[in-house]
Amino acid sequence: MKASYHGYRILDHDKQGAGWQPDDPEDFEFSIDFYAGSGCGADAFAAEVCSPRRFLKKHATSLCSPQGVLIMPSFDLVALNNFLRELCEGTEAQTWDALALKLNATGRWEFAHRT
Repeated sequence: MKASYHGYRILDHDKQGAGWQPDDPEDFEFSIDFYAGSGCGADAFAAEVCSPRRFLKKHATSLCSPQGVLIMPSFDLVALNNFLRELCEGTEAQTWDALALKLNATGRWEFAHRT
C-alpha cells in the first residue's frame, strides 16, 4: 500500500492569505497540516516549517529532538508541496496504520495515540 497526498494547509491565521510571504525568506516559521490517505479520505499530519535561522534561534541553547519539523533553506511553497507529495507517494507499508506511523516521523499523525 502507498500513501496518496491530499495537499497541505497553513494553520497560522495571519499567514493564510493568498500570496503570503515572510518578511525575510530566510527567517520564518509557520504551522501546517498535510494530508495523506489510502483510497478515500485522508488523515492529518501536523508539522512546523521553518528556516535554519529560525530553528537555531529557537533551539540553539538547548538539546532537542524535534518531531514534525521541516527545515526549508528559504521560503518556497512549491518546494514544500513537492516535498510532501514525494514523501507521501514514496511511503509504503502493508497496512494504513503502519504507513501512517512512517509518515508520523515527519508530521505528527492525528491518530498516533491509538496505535
